Amino acid sequence: MKLSIRLVASFVFLCSQISIAQNSNEGQYDRFKVLPSEKVYVSTNTNVLLTGEYLFYKVYCLDDKTKQPSETSKIAYVELISEDFEVVFSEKIRLEKSQGQGDFFVPTTVASGNYKLLAYTRWMKNGSMNLFFQDDISIINPYQGNQDAILPNVDAADIDANMTSNAGIAEDKRFIISTDKEEYLKKSKVQLGLKNFRGAAGFGNYNISVRKKEAIVANGKHTPESFISWHEKQASNNTLYYDKITFGPEIEGELIKGQLRAKDGSSSTIGKKIGVSIPGKDFQLKVVRTDSTGVFHVSITNEYTEPLAIFQVLEESKGLYNITIEQDPKLDYTSLVFKNFYMDASMKEAIVNRSVQNQIENGFFAVKPDTVRLDQLNDPYGGAYIEVVNLDEYTRFKTLDETIVELVPNVWTKKIKNGESVFKARSFDETYEESEFDALVYIDGVLVANPNDVLDFNTRTVARINTVREKYRMGGKTYFGMVNIETIEGNYFEQISGDGITKTNLTRTKPLKKYFAQTYNEESNRRIPDFRDQLLWKPDLTFEGTEMELSFYTSEIAGDYEVVLEGFSIYGRPVNIKKSFVVN
Repeated sequence: MKLSIRLVASFVFLCSQISIAQNSNEGQYDRFKVLPSEKVYVSTNTNVLLTGEYLFYKVYCLDDKTKQPSETSKIAYVELISEDFEVVFSEKIRLEKSQGQGDFFVPTTVASGNYKLLAYTRWMKNGSMNLFFQDDISIINPYQGNQDAILPNVDAADIDANMTSNAGIAEDKRFIISTDKEEYLKKSKVQLGLKNFRGAAGFGNYNISVRKKEAIVANGKHTPESFISWHEKQASNNTLYYDKITFGPEIEGELIKGQLRAKDGSSSTIGKKIGVSIPGKDFQLKVVRTDSTGVFHVSITNEYTEPLAIFQVLEESKGLYNITIEQDPKLDYTSLVFKNFYMDASMKEAIVNRSVQNQIENGFFAVKPDTVRLDQLNDPYGGAYIEVVNLDEYTRFKTLDETIVELVPNVWTKKIKNGESVFKARSFDETYEESEFDALVYIDGVLVANPNDVLDFNTRTVARINTVREKYRMGGKTYFGMVNIETIEGNYFEQISGDGITKTNLTRTKPLKKYFAQTYNEESNRRIPDFRDQLLWKPDLTFEGTEMELSFYTSEIAGDYEVVLEGFSIYGRPVNIKKSFVVN
Protein backbone atom coordinates (compact mmCIF):
# COMPACT_ATOMS: atom_id res chain seq x y z
CA MET A 1 0.00 0.00 0.00
CA LYS A 2 1.37 3.42 -0.93
CA LEU A 3 2.33 5.98 1.70
CA SER A 4 -0.47 8.48 1.94
CA ILE A 5 0.05 12.03 0.68
CA ARG A 6 -0.33 13.26 4.25
CA LEU A 7 2.42 10.92 5.48
CA VAL A 8 4.78 11.95 2.69
CA ALA A 9 4.09 15.61 3.46
CA SER A 10 5.01 15.02 7.07
CA PHE A 11 8.34 13.52 6.03
CA VAL A 12 9.02 16.54 3.82
CA PHE A 13 8.36 18.79 6.78
CA LEU A 14 10.66 16.75 9.00
CA CYS A 15 13.39 16.86 6.38
CA SER A 16 13.31 20.63 5.99
CA GLN A 17 12.66 21.60 9.60
CA ILE A 18 15.24 20.10 11.95
CA SER A 19 13.89 19.86 15.47
CA ILE A 20 15.92 21.91 17.88
CA ALA A 21 14.66 19.89 20.82
CA GLN A 22 15.62 16.47 19.49
CA ASN A 23 17.29 14.11 21.94
CA SER A 24 21.04 14.19 21.44
CA ASN A 25 21.17 10.39 21.81
CA GLU A 26 18.70 9.87 18.99
CA GLY A 27 20.13 9.19 15.53
CA GLN A 28 19.61 12.32 13.47
CA TYR A 29 17.76 10.35 10.77
CA ASP A 30 15.88 7.91 13.01
CA ARG A 31 12.59 9.58 12.10
CA PHE A 32 12.97 8.15 8.60
CA LYS A 33 13.13 4.51 9.75
CA VAL A 34 9.48 4.07 8.77
CA LEU A 35 10.45 4.57 5.12
CA PRO A 36 11.10 1.30 3.27
CA SER A 37 14.11 0.71 1.06
CA GLU A 38 13.93 1.29 -2.67
CA LYS A 39 15.54 0.11 -5.87
CA VAL A 40 16.49 1.70 -9.17
CA TYR A 41 16.26 0.25 -12.66
CA VAL A 42 17.96 1.82 -15.69
CA SER A 43 16.69 1.08 -19.19
CA THR A 44 19.31 1.71 -21.90
CA ASN A 45 19.21 1.80 -25.68
CA THR A 46 22.22 -0.53 -25.96
CA ASN A 47 25.08 -2.04 -24.00
CA VAL A 48 27.65 -1.94 -26.84
CA LEU A 49 28.91 1.51 -27.76
CA LEU A 50 31.49 2.92 -30.15
CA THR A 51 33.25 6.24 -29.82
CA GLY A 52 30.94 8.98 -31.09
CA GLU A 53 27.72 7.26 -30.02
CA TYR A 54 25.23 8.03 -27.29
CA LEU A 55 24.19 5.90 -24.38
CA PHE A 56 20.56 6.87 -23.79
CA TYR A 57 19.00 5.85 -20.51
CA LYS A 58 15.80 6.08 -18.47
CA VAL A 59 15.76 5.73 -14.67
CA TYR A 60 12.92 4.13 -12.71
CA CYS A 61 12.74 4.19 -8.90
CA LEU A 62 10.60 1.59 -7.09
CA ASP A 63 9.48 1.09 -3.50
CA ASP A 64 10.74 -2.25 -2.14
CA LYS A 65 7.67 -2.69 0.06
CA THR A 66 4.82 -1.78 -2.27
CA LYS A 67 6.72 -2.78 -5.47
CA GLN A 68 5.25 0.39 -6.97
CA PRO A 69 6.91 3.66 -8.04
CA SER A 70 8.71 5.12 -5.02
CA GLU A 71 7.57 8.35 -3.41
CA THR A 72 10.75 8.73 -1.36
CA SER A 73 13.65 9.93 -3.53
CA LYS A 74 13.64 12.88 -5.92
CA ILE A 75 17.26 12.44 -7.07
CA ALA A 76 19.03 9.42 -8.60
CA TYR A 77 22.71 8.99 -9.42
CA VAL A 78 24.01 7.21 -12.54
CA GLU A 79 27.69 6.36 -13.00
CA LEU A 80 29.87 4.51 -15.46
CA ILE A 81 32.83 2.76 -13.82
CA SER A 82 35.90 1.34 -15.57
CA GLU A 83 37.69 -1.89 -14.69
CA ASP A 84 40.32 0.29 -12.99
CA PHE A 85 37.50 1.53 -10.73
CA GLU A 86 37.69 5.01 -12.23
CA VAL A 87 34.52 7.05 -12.74
CA VAL A 88 34.01 7.73 -16.46
CA PHE A 89 30.89 9.81 -15.85
CA SER A 90 28.70 10.58 -12.87
CA GLU A 91 25.34 12.20 -13.47
CA LYS A 92 22.63 13.41 -11.15
CA ILE A 93 19.09 12.75 -12.36
CA ARG A 94 16.03 14.53 -11.04
CA LEU A 95 13.12 12.14 -10.55
CA GLU A 96 9.61 13.23 -11.40
CA LYS A 97 6.88 10.71 -10.70
CA SER A 98 9.67 8.27 -9.77
CA GLN A 99 11.44 8.51 -13.12
CA GLY A 100 14.16 10.49 -14.88
CA GLN A 101 16.28 10.46 -18.03
CA GLY A 102 19.77 11.18 -19.29
CA ASP A 103 22.40 10.43 -21.91
CA PHE A 104 26.15 10.14 -22.28
CA PHE A 105 28.17 10.84 -25.42
CA VAL A 106 31.22 8.57 -25.70
CA PRO A 107 34.27 10.75 -26.44
CA THR A 108 37.58 9.62 -27.92
CA THR A 109 39.15 9.87 -24.45
CA VAL A 110 37.27 6.77 -23.27
CA ALA A 111 39.29 3.64 -23.92
CA SER A 112 38.03 0.34 -25.28
CA GLY A 113 37.02 -1.90 -22.44
CA ASN A 114 34.40 -3.34 -20.14
CA TYR A 115 32.49 -0.96 -17.90
CA LYS A 116 29.83 -1.13 -15.22
CA LEU A 117 26.75 1.06 -15.26
CA LEU A 118 25.77 1.83 -11.68
CA ALA A 119 22.63 3.60 -10.42
CA TYR A 120 21.27 4.36 -6.97
CA THR A 121 19.60 6.95 -4.77
CA ARG A 122 21.10 8.57 -1.67
CA TRP A 123 18.55 6.64 0.40
CA MET A 124 19.88 3.35 -1.04
CA LYS A 125 23.38 4.17 0.27
CA ASN A 126 22.10 3.09 3.70
CA GLY A 127 21.98 -0.47 2.36
CA SER A 128 24.42 -2.74 0.59
CA MET A 129 26.10 -1.66 -2.63
CA ASN A 130 25.25 -5.03 -4.17
CA LEU A 131 21.64 -3.81 -4.30
CA PHE A 132 22.52 -0.87 -6.53
CA PHE A 133 21.48 -1.25 -10.14
CA GLN A 134 24.35 -2.78 -12.13
CA ASP A 135 24.65 -3.54 -15.81
CA ASP A 136 27.56 -4.24 -18.13
CA ILE A 137 28.52 -1.78 -20.85
CA SER A 138 31.14 -2.51 -23.51
CA ILE A 139 32.91 0.31 -25.35
CA ILE A 140 34.96 0.08 -28.52
CA ASN A 141 37.29 2.95 -29.32
CA PRO A 142 38.55 2.24 -32.87
CA TYR A 143 40.81 5.32 -32.77
CA GLN A 144 43.19 3.94 -30.13
CA GLY A 145 46.02 1.54 -30.83
CA ASN A 146 45.82 -0.62 -27.71
CA GLN A 147 42.76 -2.88 -27.74
CA ASP A 148 44.04 -5.41 -25.20
CA ALA A 149 41.10 -4.83 -22.87
CA ILE A 150 38.66 -6.36 -25.37
CA LEU A 151 40.92 -8.82 -27.18
CA PRO A 152 40.35 -12.47 -26.14
CA ASN A 153 42.93 -14.08 -23.93
CA VAL A 154 40.80 -17.08 -23.03
CA ASP A 155 39.37 -19.92 -25.07
CA ALA A 156 35.89 -19.97 -26.53
CA ALA A 157 34.48 -21.99 -23.68
CA ASP A 158 35.47 -19.31 -21.21
CA ILE A 159 33.93 -16.62 -23.40
CA ASP A 160 30.63 -18.47 -23.53
CA ALA A 161 30.67 -18.91 -19.77
CA ASN A 162 30.90 -15.15 -19.36
CA MET A 163 27.91 -14.44 -21.54
CA THR A 164 24.50 -13.84 -20.00
CA SER A 165 21.11 -14.09 -21.58
CA ASN A 166 17.59 -12.98 -20.90
CA ALA A 167 16.21 -16.12 -22.56
CA GLY A 168 13.40 -17.66 -20.57
CA ILE A 169 11.95 -14.31 -19.47
CA ALA A 170 8.31 -14.42 -20.55
CA GLU A 171 7.20 -11.60 -22.83
CA ASP A 172 4.47 -9.39 -21.42
CA LYS A 173 1.08 -10.34 -22.91
CA ARG A 174 -0.79 -7.25 -21.79
CA PHE A 175 0.49 -5.25 -24.74
CA ILE A 176 0.93 -5.70 -28.46
CA ILE A 177 3.26 -3.59 -30.59
CA SER A 178 2.40 -3.51 -34.28
CA THR A 179 3.83 -1.81 -37.35
CA ASP A 180 1.86 -0.94 -40.45
CA LYS A 181 4.31 -3.00 -42.53
CA GLU A 182 6.89 -5.70 -42.00
CA GLU A 183 9.36 -4.19 -44.48
CA TYR A 184 10.19 -0.55 -45.26
CA LEU A 185 12.20 1.42 -47.74
CA LYS A 186 15.01 3.72 -46.63
CA LYS A 187 13.93 7.18 -45.44
CA SER A 188 10.30 6.10 -45.15
CA LYS A 189 7.67 6.53 -42.44
CA VAL A 190 6.92 3.78 -39.94
CA GLN A 191 3.56 3.83 -38.18
CA LEU A 192 3.75 2.16 -34.80
CA GLY A 193 0.73 1.00 -32.82
CA LEU A 194 0.49 0.04 -29.15
CA LYS A 195 -2.49 -1.78 -27.67
CA ASN A 196 -3.20 -2.37 -23.99
CA PHE A 197 -5.46 -5.29 -23.05
CA ARG A 198 -5.34 -4.90 -19.26
CA GLY A 199 -6.96 -1.53 -18.64
CA ALA A 200 -5.50 0.41 -15.71
CA ALA A 201 -3.09 -2.44 -15.00
CA GLY A 202 -1.28 -1.44 -18.18
CA PHE A 203 -1.18 2.28 -17.49
CA GLY A 204 2.28 3.58 -16.72
CA ASN A 205 5.36 5.50 -17.73
CA TYR A 206 7.61 3.78 -20.24
CA ASN A 207 10.43 4.37 -22.66
CA ILE A 208 10.63 3.23 -26.24
CA SER A 209 13.72 2.56 -28.34
CA VAL A 210 13.95 1.72 -32.04
CA ARG A 211 17.41 0.57 -33.01
CA LYS A 212 19.20 -1.59 -35.55
CA LYS A 213 19.76 -5.06 -34.17
CA GLU A 214 23.29 -5.41 -32.88
CA ALA A 215 25.81 -7.00 -35.21
CA ILE A 216 28.28 -6.73 -32.32
CA VAL A 217 26.88 -8.86 -29.52
CA ALA A 218 27.98 -8.48 -25.90
CA ASN A 219 26.70 -9.64 -22.54
CA GLY A 220 22.93 -9.66 -22.35
CA LYS A 221 21.67 -6.54 -20.62
CA HIS A 222 18.95 -6.37 -17.99
CA THR A 223 15.28 -6.12 -18.82
CA PRO A 224 12.78 -4.97 -16.20
CA GLU A 225 11.84 -8.61 -15.56
CA SER A 226 15.39 -9.91 -15.27
CA PHE A 227 16.31 -7.00 -13.00
CA ILE A 228 13.42 -7.70 -10.61
CA SER A 229 14.43 -11.37 -10.49
CA TRP A 230 18.09 -10.46 -9.91
CA HIS A 231 17.22 -7.94 -7.23
CA GLU A 232 15.01 -10.38 -5.33
CA LYS A 233 17.93 -12.81 -5.11
CA GLN A 234 20.32 -10.08 -4.03
CA ALA A 235 17.91 -8.82 -1.38
CA SER A 236 16.80 -12.21 -0.06
CA ASN A 237 18.61 -11.73 3.27
CA ASN A 238 17.83 -8.03 3.66
CA THR A 239 14.99 -6.34 5.54
CA LEU A 240 12.69 -3.79 3.94
CA TYR A 241 13.85 -1.12 6.37
CA TYR A 242 17.33 0.19 7.06
CA ASP A 243 18.59 -0.54 10.56
CA LYS A 244 21.12 2.27 10.57
CA ILE A 245 20.52 5.46 8.63
CA THR A 246 23.62 7.46 7.72
CA PHE A 247 22.26 9.15 4.60
CA GLY A 248 19.06 11.16 4.75
CA PRO A 249 16.58 10.63 1.91
CA GLU A 250 16.27 13.31 -0.77
CA ILE A 251 12.52 13.66 -0.37
CA GLU A 252 12.17 17.20 -1.71
CA GLY A 253 15.24 17.40 -3.92
CA GLU A 254 19.01 17.60 -3.66
CA LEU A 255 19.96 17.40 0.03
CA ILE A 256 22.89 19.40 1.44
CA LYS A 257 24.09 18.88 5.00
CA GLY A 258 26.15 21.47 6.85
CA GLN A 259 27.19 22.41 10.36
CA LEU A 260 27.57 25.68 12.19
CA ARG A 261 30.61 25.83 14.47
CA ALA A 262 31.51 28.47 17.02
CA LYS A 263 35.00 29.93 16.59
CA ASP A 264 35.45 30.22 20.36
CA GLY A 265 34.10 26.73 20.97
CA SER A 266 31.51 27.95 23.46
CA SER A 267 28.97 30.19 21.71
CA SER A 268 25.62 28.51 21.15
CA THR A 269 24.97 27.00 17.71
CA ILE A 270 21.40 25.96 18.48
CA GLY A 271 18.52 27.32 16.44
CA LYS A 272 20.58 29.73 14.34
CA LYS A 273 19.22 30.86 10.97
CA ILE A 274 21.26 29.99 7.87
CA GLY A 275 20.45 31.65 4.56
CA VAL A 276 21.24 29.66 1.41
CA SER A 277 21.43 31.51 -1.91
CA ILE A 278 21.76 29.90 -5.32
CA PRO A 279 22.63 32.86 -7.57
CA GLY A 280 21.84 33.65 -11.19
CA LYS A 281 18.81 34.86 -13.10
CA ASP A 282 16.88 31.84 -11.79
CA PHE A 283 18.08 32.43 -8.22
CA GLN A 284 16.72 30.61 -5.18
CA LEU A 285 16.75 31.32 -1.46
CA LYS A 286 16.29 28.94 1.46
CA VAL A 287 16.39 29.77 5.16
CA VAL A 288 16.88 26.91 7.64
CA ARG A 289 17.71 26.57 11.33
CA THR A 290 20.41 24.55 13.00
CA ASP A 291 19.52 21.68 15.34
CA SER A 292 20.84 20.93 18.83
CA THR A 293 24.27 20.03 17.41
CA GLY A 294 24.54 22.94 14.99
CA VAL A 295 23.68 20.73 12.01
CA PHE A 296 21.35 21.96 9.28
CA HIS A 297 19.88 20.44 6.12
CA VAL A 298 18.84 22.18 2.90
CA SER A 299 16.69 20.65 0.18
CA ILE A 300 17.09 22.25 -3.25
CA THR A 301 13.78 21.58 -4.94
CA ASN A 302 14.18 23.48 -8.24
CA GLU A 303 16.63 23.38 -11.10
CA TYR A 304 19.40 25.98 -11.28
CA THR A 305 21.87 27.21 -13.88
CA GLU A 306 24.63 28.53 -11.61
CA PRO A 307 26.13 25.49 -9.80
CA LEU A 308 26.97 27.31 -6.58
CA ALA A 309 25.42 27.67 -3.12
CA ILE A 310 26.28 30.50 -0.75
CA PHE A 311 25.62 29.95 2.96
CA GLN A 312 25.31 32.92 5.33
CA VAL A 313 24.73 33.14 9.07
CA LEU A 314 21.66 35.38 9.46
CA GLU A 315 22.52 36.54 12.95
CA GLU A 316 23.97 39.79 14.27
CA SER A 317 26.75 37.72 15.84
CA LYS A 318 27.69 36.09 12.51
CA GLY A 319 31.38 36.84 13.10
CA LEU A 320 31.42 34.25 15.89
CA TYR A 321 30.76 31.33 13.52
CA ASN A 322 32.07 29.23 10.67
CA ILE A 323 29.98 27.07 8.36
CA THR A 324 31.24 23.75 7.00
CA ILE A 325 29.49 21.71 4.31
CA GLU A 326 29.62 17.93 4.64
CA GLN A 327 30.40 15.85 1.55
CA ASP A 328 29.22 12.25 1.28
CA PRO A 329 32.12 9.77 1.32
CA LYS A 330 33.15 8.35 -2.03
CA LEU A 331 31.86 4.92 -2.93
CA ASP A 332 34.20 1.93 -2.87
CA TYR A 333 33.91 0.27 -6.29
CA THR A 334 36.38 -2.56 -5.67
CA SER A 335 33.58 -5.09 -5.10
CA LEU A 336 32.27 -4.67 -8.67
CA VAL A 337 32.64 -7.70 -10.92
CA PHE A 338 33.03 -6.99 -14.63
CA LYS A 339 31.88 -9.34 -17.35
CA ASN A 340 34.14 -9.65 -20.36
CA PHE A 341 33.31 -8.63 -23.90
CA TYR A 342 35.82 -9.66 -26.57
CA MET A 343 36.22 -8.55 -30.18
CA ASP A 344 36.84 -11.05 -32.92
CA ALA A 345 37.47 -10.91 -36.67
CA SER A 346 33.78 -11.33 -37.50
CA MET A 347 33.04 -7.91 -35.99
CA LYS A 348 35.50 -5.98 -38.14
CA GLU A 349 33.07 -4.93 -40.87
CA ALA A 350 30.38 -3.87 -38.39
CA ILE A 351 32.88 -1.80 -36.37
CA VAL A 352 34.26 -0.05 -39.46
CA ASN A 353 30.79 0.71 -40.83
CA ARG A 354 29.47 2.05 -37.53
CA SER A 355 32.58 4.15 -37.01
CA VAL A 356 32.22 5.80 -40.44
CA GLN A 357 28.48 6.34 -39.94
CA ASN A 358 29.06 7.92 -36.53
CA GLN A 359 31.56 10.39 -37.98
CA ILE A 360 29.11 11.42 -40.69
CA GLU A 361 26.19 11.76 -38.25
CA ASN A 362 28.25 13.81 -35.80
CA GLY A 363 29.42 16.03 -38.65
CA PHE A 364 25.79 16.97 -39.34
CA PHE A 365 24.75 17.27 -35.70
CA ALA A 366 24.01 21.00 -36.12
CA VAL A 367 21.07 20.23 -38.41
CA LYS A 368 19.79 17.40 -36.18
CA PRO A 369 19.98 18.92 -32.69
CA ASP A 370 18.37 17.73 -29.49
CA THR A 371 16.67 20.51 -27.54
CA VAL A 372 16.87 21.14 -23.81
CA ARG A 373 13.58 21.65 -22.01
CA LEU A 374 13.60 24.99 -20.20
CA ASP A 375 10.28 24.62 -18.41
CA GLN A 376 12.05 23.18 -15.37
CA LEU A 377 13.92 26.40 -14.55
CA ASN A 378 13.01 28.25 -11.39
CA ASP A 379 11.10 31.54 -11.55
CA PRO A 380 12.50 33.50 -8.60
CA TYR A 381 9.70 36.05 -8.81
CA GLY A 382 6.92 33.47 -8.62
CA GLY A 383 5.17 34.82 -11.72
CA ALA A 384 4.69 38.26 -10.12
CA TYR A 385 4.83 41.55 -12.02
CA ILE A 386 8.39 42.92 -12.16
CA GLU A 387 9.15 46.65 -12.27
CA VAL A 388 12.47 47.11 -14.08
CA VAL A 389 14.76 50.14 -14.02
CA ASN A 390 17.60 50.02 -16.59
CA LEU A 391 20.31 52.32 -15.29
CA ASP A 392 21.73 52.98 -18.78
CA GLU A 393 18.59 55.00 -19.46
CA TYR A 394 19.40 57.49 -16.70
CA THR A 395 22.22 59.61 -15.36
CA ARG A 396 23.93 57.35 -12.88
CA PHE A 397 24.34 58.22 -9.23
CA LYS A 398 27.45 57.13 -7.38
CA THR A 399 25.95 54.92 -4.66
CA LEU A 400 23.12 52.44 -4.49
CA ASP A 401 21.45 54.46 -1.76
CA GLU A 402 21.27 57.55 -4.00
CA THR A 403 20.12 55.45 -6.98
CA ILE A 404 17.27 53.88 -5.01
CA VAL A 405 16.08 57.29 -3.78
CA GLU A 406 16.30 59.07 -7.16
CA LEU A 407 15.53 56.43 -9.80
CA VAL A 408 13.62 53.44 -8.41
CA PRO A 409 9.91 54.16 -7.91
CA ASN A 410 8.03 52.60 -4.99
CA VAL A 411 11.26 51.59 -3.20
CA TRP A 412 13.28 53.54 -0.65
CA THR A 413 15.65 53.08 2.28
CA LYS A 414 14.78 53.91 5.86
CA LYS A 415 16.86 54.19 9.00
CA ILE A 416 15.65 52.17 11.97
CA LYS A 417 16.27 52.53 15.71
CA ASN A 418 19.80 51.08 15.70
CA GLY A 419 20.84 53.57 13.04
CA GLU A 420 21.05 51.02 10.23
CA SER A 421 19.01 51.16 7.05
CA VAL A 422 16.44 48.77 5.61
CA PHE A 423 14.70 48.67 2.23
CA LYS A 424 10.99 49.38 1.97
CA ALA A 425 8.52 48.81 -0.89
CA ARG A 426 5.20 50.56 -1.43
CA SER A 427 2.05 48.42 -1.60
CA PHE A 428 -0.38 48.31 -4.52
CA ASP A 429 -3.46 49.27 -2.50
CA GLU A 430 -5.13 52.67 -2.75
CA THR A 431 -3.42 54.11 0.33
CA TYR A 432 0.12 53.38 -0.92
CA GLU A 433 1.12 53.25 2.72
CA GLU A 434 4.46 52.01 3.91
CA SER A 435 4.38 48.35 4.80
CA GLU A 436 5.33 47.31 8.31
CA PHE A 437 7.60 44.67 6.76
CA ASP A 438 11.04 45.16 5.24
CA ALA A 439 11.86 44.19 1.64
CA LEU A 440 14.14 41.34 0.64
CA VAL A 441 17.31 42.54 -1.11
CA TYR A 442 19.47 40.54 -3.54
CA ILE A 443 22.45 41.26 -5.76
CA ASP A 444 22.56 38.88 -8.75
CA GLY A 445 20.29 36.57 -6.78
CA VAL A 446 22.52 36.51 -3.68
CA LEU A 447 20.65 37.44 -0.50
CA VAL A 448 21.93 40.61 1.16
CA ALA A 449 21.58 39.70 4.82
CA ASN A 450 22.21 43.27 6.00
CA PRO A 451 21.15 45.89 3.41
CA ASN A 452 23.14 48.52 5.32
CA ASP A 453 26.29 46.80 3.99
CA VAL A 454 25.51 47.58 0.32
CA LEU A 455 24.26 51.17 0.43
CA ASP A 456 27.65 52.32 -0.91
CA PHE A 457 27.68 49.65 -3.65
CA ASN A 458 29.22 51.04 -6.86
CA THR A 459 26.31 51.49 -9.26
CA ARG A 460 28.62 51.80 -12.26
CA THR A 461 28.67 48.00 -12.14
CA VAL A 462 24.84 47.72 -12.07
CA ALA A 463 22.79 46.99 -15.18
CA ARG A 464 19.26 47.09 -13.79
CA ILE A 465 17.17 46.93 -10.63
CA ASN A 466 14.15 44.65 -10.53
CA THR A 467 11.37 45.18 -8.01
CA VAL A 468 8.43 42.96 -7.08
CA ARG A 469 5.82 44.31 -4.67
CA GLU A 470 4.44 41.14 -3.10
CA LYS A 471 4.45 39.62 0.39
CA TYR A 472 6.93 36.81 1.14
CA ARG A 473 7.41 34.45 4.06
CA MET A 474 10.95 33.26 4.62
CA GLY A 475 12.59 31.58 7.62
CA GLY A 476 9.69 32.40 9.92
CA LYS A 477 9.77 36.10 8.99
CA THR A 478 7.45 38.13 6.77
CA TYR A 479 8.77 40.52 4.10
CA PHE A 480 7.06 42.89 1.71
CA GLY A 481 8.76 43.44 -1.61
CA MET A 482 11.77 41.99 -3.36
CA VAL A 483 14.59 44.08 -4.84
CA ASN A 484 17.09 42.25 -7.05
CA ILE A 485 20.07 44.29 -8.24
CA GLU A 486 21.56 42.83 -11.43
CA THR A 487 25.18 43.71 -12.16
CA ILE A 488 26.55 44.07 -15.68
CA GLU A 489 28.81 41.03 -15.30
CA GLY A 490 26.30 39.07 -13.21
CA ASN A 491 29.12 37.82 -10.98
CA TYR A 492 28.51 39.32 -7.55
CA PHE A 493 28.57 35.78 -6.15
CA GLU A 494 32.29 35.63 -7.00
CA GLN A 495 33.01 38.74 -4.92
CA ILE A 496 30.96 38.11 -1.80
CA SER A 497 32.94 37.01 1.23
CA GLY A 498 33.20 37.74 4.94
CA ASP A 499 32.39 36.42 8.38
CA GLY A 500 29.84 33.64 8.53
CA ILE A 501 29.84 33.08 4.75
CA THR A 502 30.73 29.81 3.00
CA LYS A 503 30.45 28.79 -0.65
CA THR A 504 30.21 25.31 -2.09
CA ASN A 505 30.05 24.07 -5.67
CA LEU A 506 27.02 22.09 -6.76
CA THR A 507 26.52 19.46 -9.45
CA ARG A 508 23.57 20.22 -11.68
CA THR A 509 21.05 17.55 -12.49
CA LYS A 510 21.04 16.32 -16.07
CA PRO A 511 18.76 18.64 -18.09
CA LEU A 512 15.67 17.14 -19.67
CA LYS A 513 15.85 16.88 -23.43
CA LYS A 514 13.50 16.50 -26.32
CA TYR A 515 15.46 14.20 -28.61
CA PHE A 516 15.69 14.88 -32.32
CA ALA A 517 13.19 13.00 -34.47
CA GLN A 518 13.96 12.87 -38.20
CA THR A 519 11.07 13.52 -40.59
CA TYR A 520 10.81 13.46 -44.37
CA ASN A 521 8.34 15.35 -46.55
CA GLU A 522 8.34 17.27 -49.81
CA GLU A 523 10.30 20.14 -48.27
CA SER A 524 12.92 17.91 -46.64
CA ASN A 525 16.52 18.30 -47.71
CA ARG A 526 17.18 14.72 -48.75
CA ARG A 527 20.78 15.55 -49.62
CA ILE A 528 21.68 15.55 -45.90
CA PRO A 529 23.03 12.07 -45.10
CA ASP A 530 21.09 9.96 -42.63
CA PHE A 531 23.10 7.14 -41.06
CA ARG A 532 21.15 6.65 -37.86
CA ASP A 533 21.25 3.26 -36.16
CA GLN A 534 18.99 4.70 -33.46
CA LEU A 535 15.76 5.62 -35.24
CA LEU A 536 13.82 6.65 -32.14
CA TRP A 537 14.49 7.23 -28.45
CA LYS A 538 11.50 8.41 -26.45
CA PRO A 539 12.16 8.23 -22.71
CA ASP A 540 8.92 9.83 -21.52
CA LEU A 541 6.12 7.72 -22.95
CA THR A 542 3.02 7.97 -20.75
CA PHE A 543 0.35 5.42 -21.63
CA GLU A 544 -3.08 5.76 -20.03
CA GLY A 545 -5.48 4.26 -22.53
CA THR A 546 -6.20 1.24 -24.69
CA GLU A 547 -4.41 2.36 -27.85
CA MET A 548 -1.59 4.68 -28.87
CA GLU A 549 0.11 5.51 -32.15
CA LEU A 550 3.62 6.78 -32.81
CA SER A 551 5.57 7.37 -35.98
CA PHE A 552 9.20 7.72 -36.97
CA TYR A 553 11.32 7.51 -40.12
CA THR A 554 13.89 4.98 -41.24
CA SER A 555 17.41 6.04 -42.23
CA GLU A 556 19.75 5.08 -45.09
CA ILE A 557 20.97 2.01 -43.21
CA ALA A 558 19.34 -1.24 -44.30
CA GLY A 559 18.97 -4.17 -41.94
CA ASP A 560 16.89 -5.69 -39.17
CA TYR A 561 15.51 -3.28 -36.56
CA GLU A 562 13.83 -3.81 -33.23
CA VAL A 563 11.27 -1.78 -31.31
CA VAL A 564 11.62 -2.19 -27.53
CA LEU A 565 9.11 -0.84 -25.01
CA GLU A 566 10.25 -0.99 -21.39
CA GLY A 567 9.20 0.32 -18.03
CA PHE A 568 6.88 -0.28 -15.12
CA SER A 569 3.13 0.08 -14.80
CA ILE A 570 1.59 2.35 -12.17
CA TYR A 571 1.34 -0.78 -10.01
CA GLY A 572 5.03 -1.55 -10.41
CA ARG A 573 4.71 -4.45 -12.80
CA PRO A 574 7.70 -4.80 -15.19
CA VAL A 575 6.97 -4.40 -18.89
CA ASN A 576 9.21 -5.44 -21.79
CA ILE A 577 7.82 -5.99 -25.28
CA LYS A 578 9.54 -6.12 -28.66
CA LYS A 579 8.71 -5.95 -32.33
CA SER A 580 11.02 -6.45 -35.31
CA PHE A 581 10.89 -5.06 -38.86
CA VAL A 582 13.20 -4.83 -41.87
CA VAL A 583 14.57 -1.87 -43.81
CA ASN A 584 15.63 -2.61 -47.41
